[in-house]
Amino acid sequence: MRKVAHVLAVSAAIAVAGCGGSADSGGQGADQRGRGDSASACTVPGDLVRRSDVPIGVLAPSGSLRRQSYTSGADVAAAGLNAVSLGLAFYYDASGGIVFDFDGNADEAAKGRWVEELRCSVVEAKNADLMVAVWGQFIEAGSRGEPGEISPDIQSRVLEGALALVPEIGTILEELKVEYWAPVSELERFAGIANHNDYFPRMVAAGRPVFEGTIYVQPNILQRDGFAAAGVEPDLGGADALGISWISYECEPAQLPPNVSVETADYYLDAASAQGISRVFISELGGTRMSGEEARPCFEQLIERWNGADNGVFVLDMPSDQPGGATVRGNWQEQVLATLRG
Repeated sequence: MRKVAHVLAVSAAIAVAGCGGSADSGGQGADQRGRGDSASACTVPGDLVRRSDVPIGVLAPSGSLRRQSYTSGADVAAAGLNAVSLGLAFYYDASGGIVFDFDGNADEAAKGRWVEELRCSVVEAKNADLMVAVWGQFIEAGSRGEPGEISPDIQSRVLEGALALVPEIGTILEELKVEYWAPVSELERFAGIANHNDYFPRMVAAGRPVFEGTIYVQPNILQRDGFAAAGVEPDLGGADALGISWISYECEPAQLPPNVSVETADYYLDAASAQGISRVFISELGGTRMSGEEARPCFEQLIERWNGADNGVFVLDMPSDQPGGATVRGNWQEQVLATLRG
């Protein structure tokens, strides 16, 4: 199996191409030159509400439905789904400074485009009557490879820069009545377990005063050197919910990374329980490569194991320009989700 620890991020460097905005359709880590310049302003409806339904939908790592198998919020709703999960990129440069696009621009105009693109993507989903989750990820500006660990010598600077943006992001998401927010998803994958335990609680604390929706934490269960393998309890930061992340269509230990099994998730469930977090949902499920019906039994087993029908489930929908990527629209995954929705 390919490295599972967020291989979905092959297209995450796309970040958030918003309303009317276009994005280059290159390969992994596609160059976003000019992407923000074409984003149009979005009008935020005055009647937005935060819904309490069980979210059953798709996860869009690119942050834009236009880059996924579903090309609009209306497409997701037409499939009988009610939710979408959007990736939000924290770009950083070689020195660890936070920038706001793939080309490394850090001026106020670039930041304005970055913010507007986030706003546009959420507004589009909300206008389609979808519930919305937003989750942060780290991407090195100009890098075409899979987003991964931040260079150790700049980790602190990158994390401090992202932390400084958390209140502003939370304020925007509150204005838009976003239902779920992970300030950073799988922080230990980007910066190690010690930095997760240091910075994730600080991010929750920074977001809590301005965001009234559900703040969730999403550890990387399939990380071979993650919390479970190291025997270190994750500090879940007082989040409202634990998001189960299983970026695979495999259930058998022989097909999973060393030191990982389906039962590994129990390590995180136990930590959540010990830290007073009772709410659990499946925040990301499914591998990055397209799988046939033979993967369906495992997929359904995992949804049943973590009670996705009652708690919520987001299935990974790879960007449409990734050859061989797992796409949900019109495939068996969509059928399973529609069944959950009844």
